[in-house]
Amino acid sequence: MPSPSSAFIIRHANSKDVGHVSDILTESFYRSANRQVNSLQRYFTDWAYPLLRYGIMLDISSRFSEKTPCYVCLVATHPANKFHAIASLEICMRYVPTKTYREFWLWSDRLWSDRQQYPYIFNLAVHPQWRRRGAAKQLLLAAEQTIKQWGFSRSYMHVLENNYPARNLYDRSGYQLHSQEGNVNYWLLGQPRKLLLQKKISS
Repeated sequence: MPSPSSAFIIRHANSKDVGHVSDILTESFYRSANRQVNSLQRYFTDWAYPLLRYGIMLDISSRFSEKTPCYVCLVATHPANKFHAIASLEICMRYVPTKTYREFWLWSDRLWSDRQQYPYIFNLAVHPQWRRRGAAKQLLLAAEQTIKQWGFSRSYMHVLENNYPARNLYDRSGYQLHSQEGNVNYWLLGQPRKLLLQKKISS
């Protein structure tokens, strides 16, 4: 197994990476050992794993085929195997509220009008076997370079408030709270809120 200090290669994904990226996302979002689920949920996830992976693969393939100007999927590979992605990240343009979390009102009539499109980072995931080795940080830095090349100086992303490892990474990377969503589900159902983070990228 390569040492934790090994540097990763960051590159644009291509159609040959779809399978590996699908594995990374499915393992991270549905079957990761860090997720707190009961035995019944884990049994169902194991049973449905092929279907979940297939659905993710279709989503990624569709984004690749659309060839949207401001969309990119980045992958991290290890020098020992440059063709096998072990982490991935996607960037697109998305409408986000311009109000900060201090000004954000849940039922504001201006919620949908006070929005602009900005680069949005999503699906940042590292395969469980490769975590805590710096791949996610390298992907974020590469994403910020891409965003600057697009001519933007800020980026956004969501994170669940109970995802503390990710929040620590984003905090160390300079992302700050912009607004929070899901207050109703939080108070009524006890579900974690989605935090919208923002970072101003220096030129």
